[in-house]
Amino acid sequence: MAHFLKLQSISIFLAVLLLLNIQLLANSGRLYLIMGNIYMMFITAIGLASLVLFTRLIVKRIRQLAPSPWKLSLYVLWLPYLALFTYVWTRIIPAPSEAAWPSPAVGLFIIALTFTFPLYVFIVHMVARSKQPTT
Repeated sequence: MAHFLKLQSISIFLAVLLLLNIQLLANSGRLYLIMGNIYMMFITAIGLASLVLFTRLIVKRIRQLAPSPWKLSLYVLWLPYLALFTYVWTRIIPAPSEAAWPSPAVGLFIIALTFTFPLYVFIVHMVARSKQPTT
């Protein structure tokens, strides 16, 4: 049961990481209205900082897992959590009007980010596995 809970916590971290970056991109118009021209540096800094911090945390958590074929479920287990968190986010903080919706170009970036995220999960998994002692 502990192994299952650790897998779920790693999946939640992965979903939160992707959700944070998606919301930064989706709300870039609002950030521009609040911050002015510095908003792009803010999005980049927060995105990269979250990527580095979450990567270190996820690698550490993956190394704590016992060797198991269930570790491969990480490649798809983050997707339901992402859908759930996105749904909750849009219900808690809805867009005030249609003018606050992201442009179609931002939507393409979000789609590309979502499709390339399994590659990130694969790389993190391989890095964590390379630092793990073999049995």
